[in-house]
Amino acid sequence: MKNRRWNRATGVAVCLLLAFALSGCASMSESQCRQADWSARGLADGREGRSAQRLDDHVEACAKIGVAPDRSAWDKGWEQGIRSYCTASSGWREGLRNQTYWGGCRGQAGEDAFMNHYQLGQQLYSLQQQLQRNDGELQRLEQVLRTVKTDEERANVRAQMRRLDIDQLRLRALITGMHLAAPR
Repeated sequence: MKNRRWNRATGVAVCLLLAFALSGCASMSESQCRQADWSARGLADGREGRSAQRLDDHVEACAKIGVAPDRSAWDKGWEQGIRSYCTASSGWREGLRNQTYWGGCRGQAGEDAFMNHYQLGQQLYSLQQQLQRNDGELQRLEQVLRTVKTDEERANVRAQMRRLDIDQLRLRALITGMHLAAPR
C-alpha cells in the first residue's frame, strides 16, 4: 500500500514538473502575445540585456496562436533598451548581483566597458561570498572551541581561526580596492 501511494505521488510530481517545464519554455504567454506593444517589449528585452535573437523566441511563442510580432517596432525598442544596458555601470551592477549575461552587448558600442565592469563586479561578488563563507566558518570554529577538551585541540582551532582572520583582512582590503574600480 505504501509503495502504491509513493508511486502515485511520484507520478503526480513528475507530471507537475513536466507541465511546469513545458509551460516555462515560452518567452510570452498567449495574452501577452495578443496584447503586446512590440516597441515596449523590445525596450524591456534590451534593458534586460537580451540579445537580438530574443525576438525569435517571441516569434516562436506567438506563432502558436497566430500572432506575428511587429519586428520593426521591436527592433526600435530593443535598440534603445540595449544602449541603456551596455554601459559600465550596468555591467558593474549585473556582475555584483551575479546576474546571467545574455550576450546582448555583443557588437554594441558599449560592449567593452560593459564586459570589463561586469567581470569586475563578478569578481567582487565572489570575494564577498568568500567573506561570508569565512564568517560562517569562524562562527563554527567558535562553537568548536567551546567544546574541545585538550590544549592541543584548542591550539589547533585557534590557529585555524587566526588563518581565517588574516584571510578576512585580505578579503576586506581587496573588496575596498575593488569598490574604487566602480564606475562613477
